[in-house]
Amino acid sequence: MKKMIGILLLICLITVLPVLASAQEDAAIKQSSTGDEVALIQARLRDLGYLNYRPTGKFSDMTAEAVKKFQMQSGIAPDGQVGSETYQALFSADAKRAPMNPSVKKVSGPAYSGSVQQRGELLSWEDADPLLPADTSFSVQDLNTGSTFNLVRTGGINCAQVATPSPADYETYRSIFGGDDTWEHRAVLVTLNGHTYAASLFGMPTGGDDLYGSGMHGHTFLYFNNSKTDIFSLADEEHIQALLRAGQ
Repeated sequence: MKKMIGILLLICLITVLPVLASAQEDAAIKQSSTGDEVALIQARLRDLGYLNYRPTGKFSDMTAEAVKKFQMQSGIAPDGQVGSETYQALFSADAKRAPMNPSVKKVSGPAYSGSVQQRGELLSWEDADPLLPADTSFSVQDLNTGSTFNLVRTGGINCAQVATPSPADYETYRSIFGGDDTWEHRAVLVTLNGHTYAASLFGMPTGGDDLYGSGMHGHTFLYFNNSKTDIFSLADEEHIQALLRAGQ
């Protein structure tokens, strides 16, 4: 009797496992998928350097190619679909960044000139957040060049989403990043209520709308100590290194 039960269980497993595998495959996020989860995946691929356009929420050919490149860097079979293994790797704290294409010139701003000797306090994000309510305007100084300009907080949960309030501010912002949108993370000093804090500013605006008529389309990101990405609350090593350069 026990032998018969064992045989029946084996038959059930043989029958059910292909169905489960098929169900997992169907559950993968892939071409023709749409929605917020696709937009999150695209935002993460963009953050890691595999996509160069803003999230659309539509899983296109370009998104599939970006997924394949990420999978190859991560040691995952490159099928262009975001199954559980790829999803976990993509949103892990040690996700693999895209390697720099040697044929593409890396855009970065001026190196440290030595003119700014001051360093800022390493203020935690938990303490910085209430000091920067939405629509707050504040002054930022680039550590390398000493150039000063204004930013306005537009939102953000784990870090500050910010935009330039005027064309002059946007022009100065662009100048510290070498005059173009770039993946560089820039060490800056932020002045709030008479105090100076270390921060890291990203050089690639996202979002689309020119909120203040300054020329910046969308917002960029300002990190304080312990800040993380708004997507899945991940630490960003490049922001951490910039913070340490600006901090004391």
